[in-house]
Amino acid sequence: MLTLQQKISMAYREMGRAVIRVNEEVMEEAKEKCKGVYTFGVKNTNSIPQEIFNKLRNSEKYLFLTVDKMADMGRSIDTDILNPLTYRPMTGSSSGGPVNILKGINDFAIGTDGGGSVLAPALSCNLPSMIGAGLGLLTTGSGKSTDNLSLVPSIGVIANRLHIMLKVMEELLDDTLESDEKKVITVVIPKKGDAQLPLQEDMHEKLMKYYSKLSQKSFDFKEINIQGMDNRNTSMDIIKKAFEEEKADLILTYEGPIDVFGNGETIPRMFKGEAGKLISENSGKFLVKSANIAGLTAITIPSEELASGFVICAPSGLDSARKAVKLAKALEEIIKLPEAFVRYYIDKCKYVEEFNWDINK
Repeated sequence: MLTLQQKISMAYREMGRAVIRVNEEVMEEAKEKCKGVYTFGVKNTNSIPQEIFNKLRNSEKYLFLTVDKMADMGRSIDTDILNPLTYRPMTGSSSGGPVNILKGINDFAIGTDGGGSVLAPALSCNLPSMIGAGLGLLTTGSGKSTDNLSLVPSIGVIANRLHIMLKVMEELLDDTLESDEKKVITVVIPKKGDAQLPLQEDMHEKLMKYYSKLSQKSFDFKEINIQGMDNRNTSMDIIKKAFEEEKADLILTYEGPIDVFGNGETIPRMFKGEAGKLISENSGKFLVKSANIAGLTAITIPSEELASGFVICAPSGLDSARKAVKLAKALEEIIKLPEAFVRYYIDKCKYVEEFNWDINK
């Protein structure tokens, strides 16, 4: 566990990269906080409602430390900073937040998600995240995606641990996300052959590796056709069918590696020729791109594989979100992240003090 002074020192070291500004009042504000306070950063955008920021800043459990970098003009790739895990350009647009978590500066970050700008960066760094489009946690602005779909971005939380992320979301909602659901939760998953991941793996087969480890008494898995889900317009129809026709409680996908073998950015594909298509395919992104636009609550749970993991989507409403949280916890229990990743990036056991010198010696 790093000390607050160590976190502040690292935040200043990261200035000009993933950190835009450091809270100059952080030491003074720390005096009013409880022991074991969690530090957080906030995305560098004025679309985050002030009351949401103030609720966290004024809580005795959380300490505002940094303003985190946002990808230029909200793009889904940030060419200014690197992903510490994959050594590729960082996934955007909430790009600085997860980087500062991996560096040990913050325990969680507040971002905004229009077309995957929280979910995808989190998965690319093997971190859990949650967006609140289905819970009314929305930004102050609206717009359109690059493929011309209307959207209102939602507020999202990325954290180094699932339980921290859930605590923060509960603080924002003023309600619990714990579920006392006794009924079996219906979860739809893709059929075999419907979706291929960048490493030429079938998404269905990938999910089947975890299927037997989940309690069959709690979840009923149902296969549906999700072909074309990597296209936002098609995924809107798939989501609607899953929740309205199939009466599903949740949708579960496995996505990634995110932006490792291709950069999931739509603008290059709009140029003539094959070059733009070639560099932007195989990004490993599916429902992360559509969940917010569809007005869903969505959670990412990282897997043992690099820049990859599960995406859980639920329709609007608190009860549905609680079902998603129940599945998220069940998945977390059967996932064992690489020990070196936890040691270096989560527990920060390898922290190195800065060089210091004494002119009198």
